[in-house]
Amino acid sequence: MDEKQIAKFMKNLGISREEAIQLIADDANDVSVELTDEQKKVAKQMAQGDRKKETEKRKRERKPDDDKRFLVSYLVEKLTEILDEAPVVTNLERELEFSFGGTKYRLTLAKPRKEK
Repeated sequence: MDEKQIAKFMKNLGISREEAIQLIADDANDVSVELTDEQKKVAKQMAQGDRKKETEKRKRERKPDDDKRFLVSYLVEKLTEILDEAPVVTNLERELEFSFGGTKYRLTLAKPRKEK
């Protein structure tokens, strides 16, 4: 037996000489149990925990903005009065395209969020 090891266990763990000797003997006789492939697989899954848990992304349903729809339709109506052809609405609440003087334009309506 290694006297230094026994003394170290006695000092660090606050145990008697007999307990330190028993601890060294238990460590020497420790036989690791071999796991089957199935048990290793389960052990690996248990070690990983919920890290790989797939979460389903929820799509938030957006409420229609009636004010923006009104503004886009109003702009289309007023632009139709001065243009040769009607503007094309590419997004009901946001975007319309038109030509004026041989140049193509895109008008985008943005509604900034309220400051907190």
